[in-house]
Amino acid sequence: MEAPICKNCKIFFGYQDGLCSKCFKESKTKQVVVNEVSNIISCIPNIVEEVKQTPQIRPNSDKCAFCNKKLGPLGFKCKCFSCFCTKHRHPEEHRCTYDHKAEGIRKISEENPLVQAPKFNKL
Repeated sequence: MEAPICKNCKIFFGYQDGLCSKCFKESKTKQVVVNEVSNIISCIPNIVEEVKQTPQIRPNSDKCAFCNKKLGPLGFKCKCFSCFCTKHRHPEEHRCTYDHKAEGIRKISEENPLVQAPKFNKL
């Protein structure tokens, strides 16, 4: 008795589920991809629901974030995305969480690359 031919490609002999080894591997990988995609798609509504439930907190730019004093037109915006009065405009005064020192080091290293001259050969 002769072995059955592959149901999918009809070139090779089929063994597992009537498929050759090549088609069998492809069908298994397709099943894995379909399962992963269906798992991802089932999680999307939950994520969207969580995003809708979290309230959007907007910083009040009319008052100082530290002392709650009314600013008027002269409010100082810090790199920590808050507005401050003239008394608390410096990072030390309002306990700023932004790392100004690391940002300065990073900026200087980008603007001034390290230049090394080739060494001279000794005579």
